[in-house]
Amino acid sequence: MKRIFWLLTFLLALTARSSFAADFNLEAVYPYSLDKKLSDTVVRGSVQPLYFSLESFNNSQEESGEIILQLPGGMTLVNDDGWLQEEREEQTVYRRQLKFAPHYGEIFDLVYLRSSDALSLGKQKVLVKVNSSLGEKSREIAFVSTPGAKQEVQASAEPQPKESGPKAKGKKSRRRGDKRFNWYIQSVTIPVDSQGVKDSRSKENAIIIRDTSLEGFRNRMTGEGATNWGAVFNRPATHMLLEMRNPQQDTLILKFRAELTDKQTGEPRVGLCSSGSSNGETEGGWSGQVGDNTATTAMISLEGKTSQTILLPLYVDYFQVVPGAYNMRVTVEGNNGAKKVVEVPVTIEHTRSLAIMAVAFAFLCFGLICVGLKFLKDRIVDIGAKGAITVALFAAVAFGSIVVPMNLLGDIAHVILGPFSGFITGILNGIFMYLLVVSLLILYRKPGIVALMYILKWFLGGIMFGRFTPISLLSYSVYIVVLEAAIYFSGFYRKEKLTDRYMVFAAIIFGVADAFITMINLEQMIFFYRLYYADWYIGLYMLINGLLYSSIGAWLGYKAGVKLSQVLGE
Repeated sequence: MKRIFWLLTFLLALTARSSFAADFNLEAVYPYSLDKKLSDTVVRGSVQPLYFSLESFNNSQEESGEIILQLPGGMTLVNDDGWLQEEREEQTVYRRQLKFAPHYGEIFDLVYLRSSDALSLGKQKVLVKVNSSLGEKSREIAFVSTPGAKQEVQASAEPQPKESGPKAKGKKSRRRGDKRFNWYIQSVTIPVDSQGVKDSRSKENAIIIRDTSLEGFRNRMTGEGATNWGAVFNRPATHMLLEMRNPQQDTLILKFRAELTDKQTGEPRVGLCSSGSSNGETEGGWSGQVGDNTATTAMISLEGKTSQTILLPLYVDYFQVVPGAYNMRVTVEGNNGAKKVVEVPVTIEHTRSLAIMAVAFAFLCFGLICVGLKFLKDRIVDIGAKGAITVALFAAVAFGSIVVPMNLLGDIAHVILGPFSGFITGILNGIFMYLLVVSLLILYRKPGIVALMYILKWFLGGIMFGRFTPISLLSYSVYIVVLEAAIYFSGFYRKEKLTDRYMVFAAIIFGVADAFITMINLEQMIFFYRLYYADWYIGLYMLINGLLYSSIGAWLGYKAGVKLSQVLGE
């Protein structure tokens, strides 16, 4: 029994010793890609990256070692600084000393291997080996060498970088063919959307930035609470397409940088930044100092294709950017100092001020209603109980036949028809709504009747669907003030007798007024919810939902109101 006990104790001790023994792990990938797409094909004549990682642990002190790269004949290191090279038969060997940190450490590097035309076609292998006092380990990576395409573009045909300012004077031109990597920037397209499609919201080479001076006000109105500046700065202002030409079919990891420069002097200007970074807001925990606060930076990867288009976001420092005309300097740089630079003219523009003007107009309408509350109270007394009940009845019908269906079926229509669903739901909100409004006006042709009906409709919607929001209040305020003003100035209240000819004119006035209301409310949505509507869409919405539907509804309301007045008269 004792023998079994001591045997188990010895085995446990041996296991514990081996578990805590000093050791290291070796990983190697070739060719390496930033997007983790693994490939075992290497085009002859190209440059491909080799990534290796060494992770040491449980060593009580610093340990030394040596890493060895055994490459097939015809393959060399692009940058062999720090490496000792020795030639062997059908092989090239590179060695480099390394140190393992005590207790725990990690050593990793990315080196570029150039395969020349002397590399044999077919199956080849790269051996990564580590000899150290912690032990020996190796990784053998197999790949297939394939013939490369002939040089497609001469160096002289590449687009030359644009030099500007005093530094450009007396500067000798450099041949791009002298660079170690045969890649360059073919073109820069800006602005595009997040899918890489040409952005129709702005003109060529324009960056549209929104006004953040009212960001806190916008968030309070929409119920979002305190301004999340991290979300503001982490949202790209626009995107750009960077087209790269890579005749050698290299696989490389490159550094991208885009910055604004003065058109006259070429000096860098503030404006672009990295995600979550700005000079004004780098504390408080929301962003921290991330990346560069004078340029948008990123890591990009060439995937071994002769032509490659890369979609990149551009971030704007809203606190420091100044609208105007600039050059945008795009720099793409390799890890060995190879650098390609192009400049394109750009314009920084603020979002159109029409949305802010629409919000200001809505607040003006709300103020006028507040001032006229006593007048509305007197109007209720004037029309009496019968009139008040009639107005409430029309408001209830409008709520039940317009507000309820639009809340229940509006989302379904939007799923099916997308942005054009409004042209279907507008039949209710346009034709049927103005049928009720004009019918009520025929019965009680007095100022304030429309205001009472819309106020009751708003209360019903708020009670039933919880729509008591500042934005809905502003929207209804616009309806009330614009319609009351249009009816008054059209002479509707002063006419002794309403004729068919006059009501055609009045119906068009209702349509024009509703088209204006539609434009104001769409601009409010743009401001508060950061939406985008193309100008043609706003115009079409105003024409169909505003002018057409409302005019038809007003004319039908006139006919219905005449019949109702006859019934009430009897």
